[in-house]
Amino acid sequence: MPHEAPAQGTQLAQLATFLFSRREAILTNWRTICEEDASLNIVDGLTREEFTDQVPSMLDALEKRLRMDAELLSPYQIAREHGLHRWHKGYSLHEILIEIAHLHENLLAELRLFWGQYPTVDNDVMLTAHQRLSALMHEAIGGSIAQYDEFQKAEAIERAVNLQRALDNVNEMVRQRGAMLRVASHDLRSSFSVIQGAASLLDMPDNTEQERTEMLQILHRNFPRLATMLTELMDLARLEAGREALQIKPFDAAALLRNLVDAAQPMAQERGLFLHGDGPEQLLVMGDPTKIDRIVQNLLTNSLKSTTEGQVSVSWSRENQFRWLLSIQDTGPGLSAGSALWLSDQLRPSVESAAVFSENTPDGTPGPKSANAIGPISAQAGEGEGIGLYIVKRLCELLSASLDVETRLGTGTIIRIRIPIQYTQ
Repeated sequence: MPHEAPAQGTQLAQLATFLFSRREAILTNWRTICEEDASLNIVDGLTREEFTDQVPSMLDALEKRLRMDAELLSPYQIAREHGLHRWHKGYSLHEILIEIAHLHENLLAELRLFWGQYPTVDNDVMLTAHQRLSALMHEAIGGSIAQYDEFQKAEAIERAVNLQRALDNVNEMVRQRGAMLRVASHDLRSSFSVIQGAASLLDMPDNTEQERTEMLQILHRNFPRLATMLTELMDLARLEAGREALQIKPFDAAALLRNLVDAAQPMAQERGLFLHGDGPEQLLVMGDPTKIDRIVQNLLTNSLKSTTEGQVSVSWSRENQFRWLLSIQDTGPGLSAGSALWLSDQLRPSVESAAVFSENTPDGTPGPKSANAIGPISAQAGEGEGIGLYIVKRLCELLSASLDVETRLGTGTIIRIRIPIQYTQ
């Protein structure tokens, strides 16, 4: 800045003293103006300290410029800090610029008030004061714009990353669903081929009675499997088309689950497995018993098919006043990572608190797989696992039920489903 005459410097220092003595009034008048501006909607929700954030420092910078003192922080940097605060409070760039404009107008009014109070002040002094004030406000605007520009760029990048991640997840789900349907189609073709071959051989006139009996046994084994796969595909088609609706009514979940366990006992005995149900004698809830039945049948059948030795346990209880808990545990081979991912709506409980499987087995091998492990749907835990588990997941979503999975290859799987006790209409 050019060298100033002593008189001019004295008058600028006098102005600086005047503005400092008016500091509280300046801040109060500025807030009043902003509150009266209909385009600013956030001011009313800010405390005095929140509203005046960094502005006193900006006024200190103006005072130092009038007195020709060294500045600790530039108005540009102060405005960046102020912009950061306003960003977190939800201001738009347009709103913060309006606030700065109101502050500028308020300070211009203070200069006029000073000149009216001290009319002997030189015109050059007031011109210099206006120039320094305008330069400070220009830097403040530049700092605010720079801060918002950085945030908007960062937000745009984050939004693009999130969109790409969502797109990748959708593509992965489409890929896995396609793989699941290809496996189902292959199983259907295989079953049809076996049935067609057995029927052709059965129709040959020179078959012995033993050969005819063997062909009939093949047909009896494959027809139920084929019917199950077709039923699952029809169920899946209805769910994907949004044609499944909740039929909410009161029912005893304990009675329903005991009946399902009893109905599955022949299959468990045929495979040499111990199957048992545990829970209160009565568990009255509101819900859709038909869909609960389908979920449990899918999971229970999958557990019994995949478990070669040991046991399968079904348990139920009231977790709190809002949800009841259904759990199915088996000693099977464990779910594949992809199956756990598809099936689970939330991560398994933390090992420290609620998990049954510890992180490591006694011999140091890895513990249960996290349900969010990424991998393709496979039939590793039993034939037909993919469609059955996908139906379970979609039914849980329809029932607003959350689901977590603990699974360890070679040890078994625990599936817990938390279901609302009441449903709003």
